[in-house]
Amino acid sequence: MEKIIRIALFIISFDAIPCLGQAVGGGDAGLALVTSLFSNYSTIVRPNKDYSKPMNVDLDMILVGINGLDEVEGKLTTTGYLSVGWTDEYLTWKDAGVMQLYIPQDRIWKPDLTLKNGFTKLTTLGSDFILAKIEATGFVWWQPFEVFESKCSIDITHFPFDQQTCDLVFVVWSYFIDDVNVTKGTNGIEIENMEESAQWSIVSTSAKEDKEGSESKVTFTLTLQRSSGYYIFNIIIPVIFLGLLNVFTYVLPADSGEKMGYAMTVFLSFSVFLTIVSSELPKSSGSYFGYYLMALLGFGVITVCVTAFELRMHHWQSRVPNWVKTIIRCACCCCCCEDNRVDDVENKKKVRKVTWPDVTAFVDFVMFWILFISFIALTGVVMVILKLRIKMSF
Repeated sequence: MEKIIRIALFIISFDAIPCLGQAVGGGDAGLALVTSLFSNYSTIVRPNKDYSKPMNVDLDMILVGINGLDEVEGKLTTTGYLSVGWTDEYLTWKDAGVMQLYIPQDRIWKPDLTLKNGFTKLTTLGSDFILAKIEATGFVWWQPFEVFESKCSIDITHFPFDQQTCDLVFVVWSYFIDDVNVTKGTNGIEIENMEESAQWSIVSTSAKEDKEGSESKVTFTLTLQRSSGYYIFNIIIPVIFLGLLNVFTYVLPADSGEKMGYAMTVFLSFSVFLTIVSSELPKSSGSYFGYYLMALLGFGVITVCVTAFELRMHHWQSRVPNWVKTIIRCACCCCCCEDNRVDDVENKKKVRKVTWPDVTAFVDFVMFWILFISFIALTGVVMVILKLRIKMSF
């Protein structure tokens, strides 16, 4: 007789067997419990008996890792899973000899949660092999694992010491707030077990629940800090060194024959270096470092143009205009001329004639200090701005 009963139970519960991932408490008891619970169960009916009250769904997020942040597309890619909990009033039992059930997610009702600010099309969270844990009280615990691609507004003003704040907004897509109310769980975002990213580190996290019209949503916020070590040693320091070499073009005398070649070599080196590092820089515009690079490139253009004009002027044979002589003498540029010594001859002062090589030496002296002071000031201002950003991040 007992054998016949078991065969009958097996036939009746044939459709319910796929629901049973694991029953904690015993095989026969679990089989009988699944049969009784799912005999009249429907996944399309919201499982609360009083429809005048909404179904409350608690939502937490466990972050596993940060895959990347695309500055051009404005896309944040993260790996993690949600911890979703609610009470299913049609999946309760007492004294069945089973403590809890593990049921495939597609065999029970679950909220149609989705990432509202997702970068791709809307998809169902989780997979068929994921099991939902059901307790005797009807509490359901579901943990769908996903690679989330969300939109993020990017601000690279302080690149490479920038911070980015990105949101992941989860909503129940079909149900109104009177039907299903999504609330923030007790933990918010958990990052204790997160794998560290080589490019981004988490400064802070937050979670909040909000109601917008007939929609309830939970927003998880990540504040990310870019790891700047790579950019400092491979981009910033070489750029500063090239900018300094550009200033020292004016130290070379025009008679050396290497001045124009040196100026062009430094300018081309800077241009080639910018081409190489352009792939490492964000494609968005508006960063202080981008403005700094353009300023240094402008210094290089000025240096090449002034050097070409100096070499032309250095070989002029015409007489130096009086107003040029006056400027040089008023500027006290005695150190720029080859020999401006003053001799007393018959109680009269003789000043050596100013030549075009003296003028080019004067231009070198003036341009060197103008560009050197401008380079130091510009570099200092940019570094101070970026340093202030670093302090603000901590």
